[in-house]
Amino acid sequence: MKNSILLLFLFTGLVHSTFAQVKIGNNADNIKSSSLLELESPDKGLLITRLTTEQINAIQNPATGLLIYNTDLNLLQVNIGTEGTPQWYNIAITHITDNKEAILLPVGTDADRPASPVDGMLRYNTSLSEFEKYENGNWISLE
Repeated sequence: MKNSILLLFLFTGLVHSTFAQVKIGNNADNIKSSSLLELESPDKGLLITRLTTEQINAIQNPATGLLIYNTDLNLLQVNIGTEGTPQWYNIAITHITDNKEAILLPVGTDADRPASPVDGMLRYNTSLSEFEKYENGNWISLE
């Protein structure tokens, strides 16, 4: 009987732990309720996997939402496509050189336009050599 109770207790503990949250850091008891994984440190950061473009393109069936750092482009990238048809999106907000700031917009040809654009998107179209925005279902020239 004792063995049965012990096994039931262990099984219940294992099942419960599969729904647990994980916090790595100084205050492990204080985790945000909406977080699956939380990292906290006063002097360290999160290091994302660093790959070349060739290595990224060799990933078989990359999950939608997969985040990497492209060492050839020096940019964070996320797969916004599907596993079967990945679409790597550059994540860049600002680029600072010599104390001058600029917004880094996505650049590409007509064929590189996002598969599911939303109103307000801006990009530089290299096929047309112009800036464009997406509005009401259409790409519109800003020139």
